Amino acid sequence: MSSPNEYVFPAFEDLPQVNDQPIGCLWGFFDQDGKKDELGTLNLLTPEVVKAAATEIQLGKHVQLDWSLNHLDYPGYGRFQCDHRIKDLRELGVVAFDDELRINTQSSSQWDGLKHWGLQDQALFYNGATVEQIQETPQNGIHNICNRGGIVGRGVLVDWVRWWEHKNPNEVLPSAISTHRIPVSEVEEVLRFQGTECRQGDIFIMRTDFVRWHEEASNDVRIHGTQQNQDLIGLENSMETVRWLYSKHFSAVAGDAHGFEVCPNPPDCCLHEWLLVHWGTPIGELWNLEGLSKACEEANRWSFFFTSAPLHVQGGVATPPSAIAIL
Repeated sequence: MSSPNEYVFPAFEDLPQVNDQPIGCLWGFFDQDGKKDELGTLNLLTPEVVKAAATEIQLGKHVQLDWSLNHLDYPGYGRFQCDHRIKDLRELGVVAFDDELRINTQSSSQWDGLKHWGLQDQALFYNGATVEQIQETPQNGIHNICNRGGIVGRGVLVDWVRWWEHKNPNEVLPSAISTHRIPVSEVEEVLRFQGTECRQGDIFIMRTDFVRWHEEASNDVRIHGTQQNQDLIGLENSMETVRWLYSKHFSAVAGDAHGFEVCPNPPDCCLHEWLLVHWGTPIGELWNLEGLSKACEEANRWSFFFTSAPLHVQGGVATPPSAIAIL
């Protein structure tokens, strides 16, 4: 790191080994004055990066990226749908209503925070946090993002669906509930197709068609695809992907898919571990990118100013993103 506003990263293979973690782990890289960092790659969103991102606002058009809190229709892994109740306050002598919400933050659009996923074989989280620290303290909680003013920077949409349909007009798009792996070679092709360049600190957002599939599928297909099926489209789990993501130094990543990377992941490479645990990179999932895809195509531009204001929950694990793209 050369200054508080500019981060210089060594090559992947030149990173120092941290404890018994694999080469490529960034634990300690963002620590300051002996204090363990709890923000990870969001540190890359410096004031200079945010000011530069503001130049992306050219049309004044804005698109919210949150799916309805009522989706998924059939969450898996024992999760439940949002329970929304309207409370009548007339019994208190006023004509008014309140909302009451009970949600699982994994059942619709979300940021996976740094308490969500750990190293499966070592039971450790970002920067070496233990299961006990995750359970008993606010360490690595969502509130850290809120305390720094949310997530604000330059967003980049990688519209893989648009590129694929342009390249293969007579073929059926790979299913959103399949193990179709999207390699970084195709991500690079999409970026060239769009004329989009990535910068350090960008919020990387990829469209894979999960939300459109969900909205067009029958009820029975939704039940199978999201509650019973474990196969999900996404970015390929491989060391090639890991090295590519490291080379770009994104501040955060997101997509419309159920798990961001393809599921199930192979035993030797899990992007959730690399992103959330080794680098401290928040992962957005189940975002509604359909409106953004249309807006970017109309503007012929796939980069934009991006803001996200997570729920301010002390020690929270994950949160709806409240994300907005401004072109």
